[in-house]
Formats: sequence, C-alpha cells, structure tokens
Amino acid sequence: MASFEVAARFDAPADRVWSFVNWEGMPRLTEGGFFTSADFPLGPEVRPGALRRVTTPDGSAFVEQLVEQHSGLVHVCRYTLVDTGPFPLTDYSGTVVVTPAGDGCCLKFGHSATLVDVSEEEWRTAWLAIEHQVFDFIRGKIAETPGL
Repeated sequence: MASFEVAARFDAPADRVWSFVNWEGMPRLTEGGFFTSADFPLGPEVRPGALRRVTTPDGSAFVEQLVEQHSGLVHVCRYTLVDTGPFPLTDYSGTVVVTPAGDGCCLKFGHSATLVDVSEEEWRTAWLAIEHQVFDFIRGKIAETPGL
C-alpha cells in the first residue's frame, strides 16, 4: 500500500481554491492541460455514489466515485477510483482538503493505493508532478483575477 500527501499554501480564501478542486470543480482543471475532459455519467448531482469520468491527454480515462463531500469551515472531498484506467494501481482512495489559513488557505491532496507493476518511488514521482501542476494552475488562475 502506497500513501502520499502533498499540500500547498495559497494567498486566496478557502472558498475560492475549493471552487477548483471540489467534486463539481474538476472540469475547470481541464484548462490546465493535465486532463482533457471531466464529465458526470450519472448526472451532475453531488452525492455519495456520484461518478466522474476524467480523460487524460493520451485519450485514456479513469472513473472516480464520490464517497463524501462537505463544506464547512474546512472543505473535504473523499473519493475512490472505480475504474483505474491507465494507472498502475488498485484500491485507490483520494482525499482533497482545503483549510482556511488567515487571509489564505492550505490545499492538501492525499491518496492511498495498492501499486501494480510500478515502484513506490516511480508512482510518487509521477503523482507529485501532477499535483504540483494543479497547484501552479490554481495559483495562475487566482493571479489572473485577484480579489474575486
């Protein structure tokens, strides 16, 4: 079982960062190029059991299932992969947490999975590269429209 977490601080309110990474916000991330599309095969309703299909630049897709999402002082989304698509893993669980931090916030991505035919270091390197691209994309979008 491989488990990884990565977090970054943002100079923006938690609600603003959450709008990019909550369950229904994934389509906004397609503008960053790491995913080419994100759709909701069972409809857009945000509820446990909802599905989200995400397509990667090479045309392959994976499917996530929402376990829970709640927004309060801290925003949390937990999901699983029900179709791992091209990824060399099984039994994947992911977590996204946005926590207020003064005038800004912290965004954390975490996951655990059983790896298949790939070393923990290879997977960690690939996964962290994607997550850091997401951090950079969100920072860029926030900088384009400060104060929103």
